[in-house]
Amino acid sequence: MADSPAELRTTPRADPSVMIFVRHGRAIAQPELATEDWPLDPAHVGDIDRLRSALPEVPVICSGMRRAVETAAYFGEPTIDERLREVSRPWTDDLERALARYFEDAVLDGWEPQAEVRTRMQSVVDDYGAAIYVSHGTALSLYLASVAPALRAMEFWNRLRSPDAWALDGMRVTRVEGDVT
Repeated sequence: MADSPAELRTTPRADPSVMIFVRHGRAIAQPELATEDWPLDPAHVGDIDRLRSALPEVPVICSGMRRAVETAAYFGEPTIDERLREVSRPWTDDLERALARYFEDAVLDGWEPQAEVRTRMQSVVDDYGAAIYVSHGTALSLYLASVAPALRAMEFWNRLRSPDAWALDGMRVTRVEGDVT
C-alpha cells in the first residue's frame, strides 16, 4: 500500500477486473454557463483519446456534467449516474485554500458534507463493480482517500491531470498511463 501520492505506482494498461476512476478531460470554463454545462476544450481531447488505449473494455459510468459525459463517450457508451457529480459548493476565488480546509474535515458553508460525497460515490461502486467511473477531481480525491486510507486527498488532488485515470484494486491506487502529455 502506498504511503502518499508520490509513492503511487503507474501501470501502462489497467486490469479489467479492477475499478478505474477517471477525472474528466480539460474543460473550458464559461462564466455564462452553469458549471454543469462546461464543454471539453477541443484543443485537449487528444489526451482523452490517448488515455483510452490504456483502459479496459468494461462498462462506463459517468457524472451527468457535460465534461464528464463527453469524456466518458471516448471509452464506450456511458451510463449517466448523478451520484458521480462533483462536490456541491459555492464559487470561491481561492479554490486550493478552500479545498485544503475541506479535505482537513472543516465544515465549510455551502459545501456538500464529506460523508454524503463518500456515501454516494461508494453506492455507485457497489451498484456497478468493475467499471470505468468518470467523475470530478474533488469527489474522486475525497472518495479514493476514503477507500485507500494512506492516500492524502489534497496531495492526490494536486497531482490530478485532466484527464487522469486511476485503478483501484483493494486499497491500492495506481495511475493508469496512456500517452497523455
